[in-house]
Amino acid sequence: MTPDAFRVIEAMAWSERLGGGLVLPLKRIAAEALGGNGDLAARVLADLDEDGCVHTDTMGWQSGWLTPKGRTAAALHAGQP
Repeated sequence: MTPDAFRVIEAMAWSERLGGGLVLPLKRIAAEALGGNGDLAARVLADLDEDGCVHTDTMGWQSGWLTPKGRTAAALHAGQP
């Protein structure tokens, strides 16, 4: 998993823990985690979706949720550079 992917997955895990609910604004969280780069956010979300770390029912990953695999990846990477 790339550093950008870890940054995004950690941001999603934080949003989920802070009461964002199960359905998260994936694309917005990803773009914010990547300095506002929406194109990079879309590529990272596609990779995370393909890897089974996020799931979405919408085109363009507008909203969705972390999978158990995504939560595990975020927990394992927490606190690492």
